Amino acid sequence: MGKRLACLALGLTLCALCLPALAADVGADPLTYEELMTWVDSLEALASREEPMNDPADPESLTEDGYAFVYDFGILYYNQVEANEDRTLLSAVLYDEEVPGPRNTNTLTGAQELLDAFYLENPQLDGTPEEAMVYMTGSLPDGVWWGQVRRDGQWLESVQYTAHERTPAGLYTDAGIVFTLQQNTVVAIRAYGIDKLITAEDVQAELSLLTPKLYEGGYVRVPTSAEGASPVFEEADLQLGWLNLADATPEQALAALGEAEADEEIQQDDGSVLRVMSFEGATLVFTSEAPGGRPVLTLMTLDGGNLEGPRSLRIGDSLTMAMQRFRFGEGESDGETERLYGTPGEGSWGEAEYHDDASAVLRYAAPLKDGRTAQLVVSFEMLELSEVNVSIGR
Repeated sequence: MGKRLACLALGLTLCALCLPALAADVGADPLTYEELMTWVDSLEALASREEPMNDPADPESLTEDGYAFVYDFGILYYNQVEANEDRTLLSAVLYDEEVPGPRNTNTLTGAQELLDAFYLENPQLDGTPEEAMVYMTGSLPDGVWWGQVRRDGQWLESVQYTAHERTPAGLYTDAGIVFTLQQNTVVAIRAYGIDKLITAEDVQAELSLLTPKLYEGGYVRVPTSAEGASPVFEEADLQLGWLNLADATPEQALAALGEAEADEEIQQDDGSVLRVMSFEGATLVFTSEAPGGRPVLTLMTLDGGNLEGPRSLRIGDSLTMAMQRFRFGEGESDGETERLYGTPGEGSWGEAEYHDDASAVLRYAAPLKDGRTAQLVVSFEMLELSEVNVSIGR
């Protein structure tokens, strides 16, 4: 580590003694610069025992992040190739699951475990489908610490933690960590801004962009449980963000989904009428007891697009992600069929079917207050969600 970085780390260590404790009574603390540097130092120590897998002096090794030194465990980026007192580590990326990240995280850590490892002011991740603030604490001139999630609906794409801590020179650090996730599991950990200093005005400008996000809301993360402790499927799950399936009308469907690609009425032998409305990625079937009667939603199918069903189920979810949003683990399994909870045909229940071709089906049922029963059938191919069906009937 260069002299400049070493002095910066020492100065921040001394300053930390003067700062008040942060979030001492609310779970874990925010990420600090000292903590970040301790982890970065461990990566440099690991790299010192290995030879780079590439030639850092090769022109192709020079990236926008600096000169890349590629190792089995990840990549370190320096401001120069030559190893002397002027060489400074700029950023680092970890890929190896056997090398620990900050707070015992690694590249196999699940999303909830990751969030629980750091300060968490917004456990529901209430925000927009694209992002949500995790926390923002502190104030100028002392310092500001914040965390933010970027996502695609329920799929977390990254969790970022940043530390703006005041140095003896009156400048501020602009460093932090980005955890990259796929299928809500960490796949890479990146430290950035290790040697970057900014002014109070720079920090304030950033806060002016982030602070409004603290008040954005309306889209939340569905709670999950790896132990099977999530709630059973229930009537409240029929209230989607775009439609209430329990009492939906064709007009409400059109208002939510726009013009139908197909809209057909089918006369049944018993005198009832089916109205089949097809939209991009969704089909809704309404049933009227007689021509001109009140249409009642009896079936919804999602098989494409980005629409979310009960518990925000969506095409592309993994089997594990879907299962952990509902109760499971209370019944027996013969290897092909597993009773998740309850008894089929009796009140609320759930079961799963597993097939040798990596397909599976989850089935849930819930009684409604008006005497009807809602059934949710979730189908998977290659362990990825391919179709969601909700049927409502007597």
